[in-house]
Amino acid sequence: MPVSKNIIIPIFIFFTLAGCIEPFTPQIDKSEESLVIEGQITDKEGDHFIYISRSAPYNDPHKIPEPDCQVEVVDNFGNTFDFYESDSGVYRQWLPKDFLNIGTQYKVKVITADGNIYESGFNELLSPSPLFDSIYYEIETRETDDPDKPLNGIQFYLDLNAPGDFARNYRWELEETWEYEAAYRIQYYWDGTLVLPVNDPFFLFRCWSTEPIRKIYTFTTRHSTSNTINKFPLHYVSNQTNRLKIKYSLLVKQYSLSNTAYDYWLQVQEQSQERGGLYETQPVQIQGNISNINDPEEVVLGFFDVSSVPEKRIFVSEPFDFRIWGPNCYLRGIEHERQLSMYTIYPVYLISLNPMGTGLPYGVGYGTCFDCRNGGGTTERPDFWE
Repeated sequence: MPVSKNIIIPIFIFFTLAGCIEPFTPQIDKSEESLVIEGQITDKEGDHFIYISRSAPYNDPHKIPEPDCQVEVVDNFGNTFDFYESDSGVYRQWLPKDFLNIGTQYKVKVITADGNIYESGFNELLSPSPLFDSIYYEIETRETDDPDKPLNGIQFYLDLNAPGDFARNYRWELEETWEYEAAYRIQYYWDGTLVLPVNDPFFLFRCWSTEPIRKIYTFTTRHSTSNTINKFPLHYVSNQTNRLKIKYSLLVKQYSLSNTAYDYWLQVQEQSQERGGLYETQPVQIQGNISNINDPEEVVLGFFDVSSVPEKRIFVSEPFDFRIWGPNCYLRGIEHERQLSMYTIYPVYLISLNPMGTGLPYGVGYGTCFDCRNGGGTTERPDFWE
């Protein structure tokens, strides 16, 4: 049967182009040695940090701390606070409330080990950022690549209704904390000689883990007649981890930004969250508000910002009607105590597999079977936990 040319030609073009496609890796070398200075002064008394590093190649991203710098924050009244290096490239200082006043302007000054001097311009601590009207969540199901396996979870939202004379540009930082448990409560432990009972039923059983959410959230109302934000989407928590198993908490910190600071963070947000290939926006150097005072042409990355920072916390604890992930735990059965001699790292935690609930046979497991700390958290209950 003859084959139509209208079919042959498209097929030929398809396979010809497919054979020519090669991965594209942009060559970006200019920023390999750029200095990166990041820091923020808020209206909250306490430790403040300035982070100094060197940028890495695009195709090998990693942090290169810049040690041995002299760092100070100065206000427009001449008050100066020297920051000390608490870790490589991390500079820290406790700032008292009397130094942190609305309307005061601040700048950072950095002298690197090779004698170069970098400064930001002065930035004003703006009027207090308005408090949130509410932070809330809704149960949401999301599609995945497999239509038969949708993702279940909760989506957090934020509402804000502020007077028109308040700040119009916002950035939010999020931190999550969740409570979780080991798969089993420890009943006994093997110390190399004896099997001994554990009297505390919660020993290494319950943990709390806290992590920053490494995503940038920004919004502006400066092009709107009202200073309101309705149902702004924040973080989504799925059922693919144990976060929603017992209790979950989200802390939201809100920063008020100047127009310059907002434009900077918007660029960072767009670049860090960019998805796609060759035809999407290529990575670029995002220059902030810091410069080398003796070489204005030098590219200096990062930003020094000043902001008030109200915060709000929400707790989530409810019996969801979708299944939530839990760790797999394989127990090895021990029929005789002499079998424990194969274990040489003590203590070895055990649970009774006896139908009566005590004694042999024992079950031995690893990871989060018995020690919740293996899930990355700590047994210390946070002070704010309800």
